[in-house]
Amino acid sequence: MARTDRTSSADDLLCQPISEEETAVQNAALDRVLEHLTTAGIHAQLIKRIADRCAIKLYSTGESLWHPPQLVIYADAGWKIATVTIGPRSGSYMVELARVGPGNEPRADRVEVVPAGMPHRVGLLVAQNAGVAA
Repeated sequence: MARTDRTSSADDLLCQPISEEETAVQNAALDRVLEHLTTAGIHAQLIKRIADRCAIKLYSTGESLWHPPQLVIYADAGWKIATVTIGPRSGSYMVELARVGPGNEPRADRVEVVPAGMPHRVGLLVAQNAGVAA
């Protein structure tokens, strides 16, 4: 029987620090998604980016490592609609779409992987999940 893990995949990425250069690349990729979300009618004030500095420092080079950035999208009422992260090796977008069941009972997120060259597809997925006509 398969093990059920209730933590989101994005939370797993926070435990895998990356370099400052890689953080900049991932931020740029998330900025492309942000442009498409704005075009789809999901306002920028509903979107929060988390990009924190890690407490880890490489002693050999003195380089500080960073937590991978996330794009977290909330609805007007404060409900999380989606979380977007970047795959560490593939560069693909990992889109975790929040779901609810009967009686607003939280369900496991639906995870979609979108190729790196298709940020517009991420915007469409999030807009559909938010109930916005894109």
